Amino acid sequence: MQIIDNDAFKTSIAEDLRDLLSISSGLGGVSPDEVNRPMLGRLYLESSRCEELLDAYGAQHNTLWSPLRKITAVIKAFSKVGYSLLHIKNAAPSYNLVQLDENFMEATDNMIGSVYHILERACQEICKLNQTLEINSDINPMDNYRFGENNVNGRLLADRIRKASEYPGKTAVYLATSFLNLAEESILLKIYKKLNDDEYSSAIPEEVSEEKLRLLENKFHNLQSLYDTYLSGSDVAQKDPSLPVLRGHISVVYHLLECATNLTHYYERHSLYFHEDTILDAPVHDKELLIHLMEYFIAFPERYILASQKLCKGILRHYAEMGEIEVPIPNYRGFHVRPSTLIAKIVVHYGSDVIMMLGSNEYNASMPLELFRANEEINQVKRKSVSECLVSHKLIAQDINAQYDTPLMKKILRIVFLDLLEKQKIMIYDNNFSFDDLTPLDKETLGEFSKRGIALYLAMGKIDIVSDTTVTFKGDKRVLQDLETLAHHGYGEDKFGNNIVLPTTLSYLRR
Repeated sequence: MQIIDNDAFKTSIAEDLRDLLSISSGLGGVSPDEVNRPMLGRLYLESSRCEELLDAYGAQHNTLWSPLRKITAVIKAFSKVGYSLLHIKNAAPSYNLVQLDENFMEATDNMIGSVYHILERACQEICKLNQTLEINSDINPMDNYRFGENNVNGRLLADRIRKASEYPGKTAVYLATSFLNLAEESILLKIYKKLNDDEYSSAIPEEVSEEKLRLLENKFHNLQSLYDTYLSGSDVAQKDPSLPVLRGHISVVYHLLECATNLTHYYERHSLYFHEDTILDAPVHDKELLIHLMEYFIAFPERYILASQKLCKGILRHYAEMGEIEVPIPNYRGFHVRPSTLIAKIVVHYGSDVIMMLGSNEYNASMPLELFRANEEINQVKRKSVSECLVSHKLIAQDINAQYDTPLMKKILRIVFLDLLEKQKIMIYDNNFSFDDLTPLDKETLGEFSKRGIALYLAMGKIDIVSDTTVTFKGDKRVLQDLETLAHHGYGEDKFGNNIVLPTTLSYLRR
């Protein structure tokens, strides 16, 4: 490929860089209050176009010209962030945002000012380069550009016929459910709560990275598109005021994450350049940038996601379709910690009321402690079931009231246990299982000794009694669908209580 010399390169790029250099030069004469979207939009357009041009010439790999390529990328990044912030400020009244403990609009105004000053410093650096490298002395005054905002003083009559949603409840529920699932994926945004400002750099890129934020940003963008495709302008959005509010929250989270992605890109890709021996001054120090990133661009999406979860659960309750399912009890020790916790997480995830029925008793499925209580009733059924097997066993039935010496009683019980194990009436969990710790009481009959042995080893967790007992869950069909999936996958464990992988539809339980 032909090598171009510096003079020929300057001649080739001078005209193309004129508008970028002109607007950058004029930005210093504009107060923060006068900066608007048309101005930042044009600056972003020119910096993007010039970045592509410089890349085509290979400027990023040239010692003399790489600073120009670098500062152009910085202007591109912060003009885009500034544009998005102004968009949020202008659109916020139509978003119907809930009131947070923190004043979001005040924080947004402050952030607009901070980003303006960063961008101003970046523009000063490219103007210095222009003078040093003598790229283009023919700079246009700012008056040559029209950057006025259009003053909107009214709205057109909304007289289009609203489209009728064929399945309004189904679409609204799908949106709310998708948001709740996405909220579970957004746990990385809580990072700002765990660290102080001196520790923010330790979170990048292990816990927070451009890649992770971009994936999250795209998913919220998809959620916004889902609303706009199926609900925007529909009769259901007009009848249910909570849906436009949810749309507003989705939009503000998306735009803030878009900015967070750009700032993280700058930190990961460009900030280290300013630590090297370069003629450029950093437009923003790393610590200042990370404080902006964590305490505004990550903190507020997390807060609005949290506020929106309550909104989504209200939508799900409003459109709930009631049903019931019958499922087996957990194989391993009934409703102990793992299955009870997973059941409760599913119910809490959707925010619907679900009850579990066992016999004539009801239990609140959103509370693990409530489900624990069911174990006593289950164990009574199990003990009764195995006791019937014991007393009917031929070695016990013929001498159920007999009293034998200790070795003979233990021998008979051992044989009975092995028969019950072979018939899959009981499960043994202790590999060193023996009857050494079980001694007949004074005047205890064979039948009494056998029943006490079963109850003791059941209470000690050495055995479990196989049961075909079932429970019934009643509530929202969408919640029941996930509960049924959980039950069919052993409530997250095998018959020995070992953790097993759940299907992807329940992946939110493992986050």
